[in-house]
Amino acid sequence: MKIVILSAVFALSAVLYGHAQQKGDISINGGVDVGMPMGDFGDAFDIGFGATVKGLYNLNESGQLGITLGYMGFGAKDNGSGVDASLGIIPIFALYRHHIGKLYLEPQLGFSLNKAKVKASGIGSMSASDNSFGYAVGVGYMINSIDLSLRYQGLSQAGEGSGFIGLRVGYNFNIGG
Repeated sequence: MKIVILSAVFALSAVLYGHAQQKGDISINGGVDVGMPMGDFGDAFDIGFGATVKGLYNLNESGQLGITLGYMGFGAKDNGSGVDASLGIIPIFALYRHHIGKLYLEPQLGFSLNKAKVKASGIGSMSASDNSFGYAVGVGYMINSIDLSLRYQGLSQAGEGSGFIGLRVGYNFNIGG
């Protein structure tokens, strides 16, 4: 798995470096995220918090290709059983961003690295990790370099799915030339 992540980072770096000579073609967008779990996921977990970084390459005036890397952490709801649990999600998504003026639409596909931790009083703790198919569909609005967006992000594994509504506030840094 580490080889896949390193390969993805290397490929993105090569693309960004190769095109960084043209002013405005490349941007890095860092932001903070809040996620509200939905459905069964929402029954078990509280609001999550995290951060994401997006690398974006301008295809033309209205379209961008990119990659999203980040982390979202969710804590389990307290059910009075003395069990403390958390779930960490690391999305690695490819994206396409289509601008309509200051508004944009952004579908994303990739995979998520997921790590669950459980700690029970008197029993101890354990953790488990797995990978899942990940996706997101979002809409955003750019105010100069400030990026405000809302998305639905899901993960699917063996026919089972979980998801959350995410709110993101980011800042866009243009790099190159």
